[in-house]
Amino acid sequence: MTYFEHRGDQFHPLPFSQSQWSSDSINGQALAGLSAHAVESAWSEAGYRPAKFVLDIFRQPAYAPLQTEVTPVREGRSIRIADVLVRQGERIVARASMVAIRPSQDPTGTRWQPADATMRLTDSLAAQLPRPGILWGSDEHPDRWSISMPEHQNSGRKRLWFDQPQVVADIENTPFVRAAMVGELTNTLTSWSDRGIGFINHDVTMLLARLPIGPVVGIEADNHISSDGIATGSATMWDSSGRFGMSVVGSVAHAAGSLNSASGPEQWAEADSAYQPDFDSAR
Repeated sequence: MTYFEHRGDQFHPLPFSQSQWSSDSINGQALAGLSAHAVESAWSEAGYRPAKFVLDIFRQPAYAPLQTEVTPVREGRSIRIADVLVRQGERIVARASMVAIRPSQDPTGTRWQPADATMRLTDSLAAQLPRPGILWGSDEHPDRWSISMPEHQNSGRKRLWFDQPQVVADIENTPFVRAAMVGELTNTLTSWSDRGIGFINHDVTMLLARLPIGPVVGIEADNHISSDGIATGSATMWDSSGRFGMSVVGSVAHAAGSLNSASGPEQWAEADSAYQPDFDSAR
């Protein structure tokens, strides 16, 4: 399974990139993965490691070809920064940036960290994971984990393990691309209630202490705060060796109603199918 096929200067969406909100649009994981792929491919350098990725989503991209445009911002001895614009024709649908740092060594001293490893990819969980696909988890599920997303529509803390499809056909996902795709799922986990997913994220910021190891990455909700239809959520990202980064999203209440995941994938849609989220309607 693959999100895009690269033809000339365009990335053509494939069926797996369709959004749960609308089959006429591209999902957030595909958009994040493509943005990360574009900026890393154009601006990676030996001796530097991606440490930050920010994606601002101006409008939900239609199910149509995308183009990317990368612009270097800074090339220093210890830090490199580049931006990428994602377009559909003349319209900008998203922008992203990558900060890459030259690794050194940790300073001395003892710093507080959470004591418990709340996520662990055991052999039994790995055996249940679809390839590619998602294994969903929540505190209120009787078995904690299952491959059925509808079973986890509850008010408990959410988490998942993700064996991801390729972003671009015939190109293996890099660790940075895998991290970007799982980080974009922060909104799904943090704004998912017992009535569905009622917020849609307009951005994601991912901060990496290291890159993920292996093809399977996980994410676990840490916090959700909302007021007057504006929300923020945070999550921790995991791999088979433990925590490797954190992700934060900003979200807005979805004017067309919650995505009721408990109904099953064939009914996943907005209450108003004509509604197209547009965070920048003036442009």
